[in-house]
Amino acid sequence: NDLTAVGMEDVVKIVRTSSATLRVLDVCNNEIGDGISVITDHLQHNNVLTKLNVARCGLSVRGASCLGELLKVNNSIKELGMGVNQIGDEGVLSVCEGLQCNKT
Repeated sequence: NDLTAVGMEDVVKIVRTSSATLRVLDVCNNEIGDGISVITDHLQHNNVLTKLNVARCGLSVRGASCLGELLKVNNSIKELGMGVNQIGDEGVLSVCEGLQCNKT
């Protein structure tokens, strides 16, 4: 896969059309970076997705912040893979804040 931030627009189209059945979204090993915000915005209202894998995606603090915001409102995600990203302490705190609000 050579998915980039630009390619995330195509992923969003797939998420929109299959939002009632999409249970797993795995975009690991793709350099999407801060393009993760495009998908997290659309997943906020998805109540079917249970697993999201964004490991090795070149995420930064901003990407982690987007994931934290997603976790605050999306209670269907039960597994989140985000290893090997450069999110730093601030990014970890953002995700932790999201988890504290999450009712999953």
